[in-house]
Amino acid sequence: MNTPAPHSPPHLAPPVIKWLSSLLDDKHLCQFELVQPLWSDFGQLLRCYSPARQSTLIIKLISVPKTFNHPHGFSTSTSQQRKLRSYRIEQHFYLEYGALCETATIADLVIADQRDGVQVLVLGDLNALGYTARHTSLSVSQCRVVLAWLAAFHAKFMNIAPNGLWPQGSYWHLATRQDEWHNMPDGELKQQAAQLDELLQRCPWRTLIHGDAKVANFCFSQSGDAVAAVDFQYVGGGIGVQDVCYFLGSALSERQQARSTEACLDYYFSHLKTHLAARFKPPQINQICAQWRALYCVASADFHRFLMGWNPAHFKINTVLAAQTKEALMHLQQRYQ
Repeated sequence: MNTPAPHSPPHLAPPVIKWLSSLLDDKHLCQFELVQPLWSDFGQLLRCYSPARQSTLIIKLISVPKTFNHPHGFSTSTSQQRKLRSYRIEQHFYLEYGALCETATIADLVIADQRDGVQVLVLGDLNALGYTARHTSLSVSQCRVVLAWLAAFHAKFMNIAPNGLWPQGSYWHLATRQDEWHNMPDGELKQQAAQLDELLQRCPWRTLIHGDAKVANFCFSQSGDAVAAVDFQYVGGGIGVQDVCYFLGSALSERQQARSTEACLDYYFSHLKTHLAARFKPPQINQICAQWRALYCVASADFHRFLMGWNPAHFKINTVLAAQTKEALMHLQQRYQ
């Protein structure tokens, strides 16, 4: 699948272009194009050409919209402040953690700044590095390159504190989604939401998770054998299977998930073991993998909880997710009997 055609060229006020030119020390920035608007009109994602660098760049311009309209009706100050915080955390991740991602490709941060209520992140263009393919769904075999990326990322940041990031990564975690929790229908999943969250947080083996590892946030090489990740707004502490369950739910059909989730988990954990071997002993590695795999159903139920309050008609609520949730709730019953 080729890169989608860009949107029409954006209108940028002369002061903004002057600011960008000054930041990049390039008076001849040109060929501006709109890649896409940011979520709920919080700004724009742009591509431009820098003659001084002889390359294209990605510019993320972030600002509070004049009118905030959440797509599912949660147009609250809580939602708005969470989104603004997410962009500050993304900047911090690129500044303080990005250079550590040697085995899990991400864009390079060129520069970051803020002025008059507008935040800007300038990133290297992954398209220029050959990551030009985007997908909305994948085959099971195509998932492997992303599962390998996730394994490398999680292994790299194992036992690394999420300083300056979300203490609990993922955009759906319970502490920041109380509006959605209140909106849930009454039932066991709502009643046990805090216990599910506690199980995830109490796992002694923690890492950094991407926090929004859907298929749309991965850029693929044309051959499909290499991948890079974008959008680190919800990166923070967690366990690797939180990213894995969210990714598989975004990339595979219900039928594919039913048939191949266990095989995908096998593939992920085989790569995780390989990467962990540089820092951990075999008994520790086996413990990490066993604990995380046992919590896969809990991570799935935790995401199911969010969906039930956010958009209970969402297509990701299917028989596979329901089965994982049932397993997690049964695990809770056995644990607290």
